[in-house]
Amino acid sequence: MQEKSSRRFWVALVLAFFAIDITIAVIAISMAAGDPSFRTIPGFGQRSVDWEVRKKEEQRIADRGWTVDARASTANPRKLSISVLDKDRQPVPDLSLTVTLFHYTRVAEQQVVPMTWSGSAYEGDADLAKPGLWHLDIAGALPDGTQIWTQRTLELDPVR
Repeated sequence: MQEKSSRRFWVALVLAFFAIDITIAVIAISMAAGDPSFRTIPGFGQRSVDWEVRKKEEQRIADRGWTVDARASTANPRKLSISVLDKDRQPVPDLSLTVTLFHYTRVAEQQVVPMTWSGSAYEGDADLAKPGLWHLDIAGALPDGTQIWTQRTLELDPVR
């Protein structure tokens, strides 16, 4: 009789440990799957397919000797500023630019920001409240319709 109850106890204990282990695994998987930090970049597959087109668009910027720089103002709300300088370090006007950006910890929360010429740079309103690293896809067109593209990483300190 005592052997039967001892066997039941150990079997129940092992099954309880399995139940605890399965419960922890289910909780961990649901937390990881529900966290926006672990989502994939929307449209990543198509971006991979179009990589050669993107590289040609990026090469057009390099062929012209242009430099592209991204900055954000320190005031709140932050303004995004993209400067495009030619080989003589003069601003390049008359571009049609759009920036698609996301914070590195929230890739699924992308923003599309149309940029307007301010006389020396292209500016746009973006929600840049979160400090840290931001990925910027800068796409645009020249006045003749030729497409250009580049990407930048922007590091932001907390707004004080």
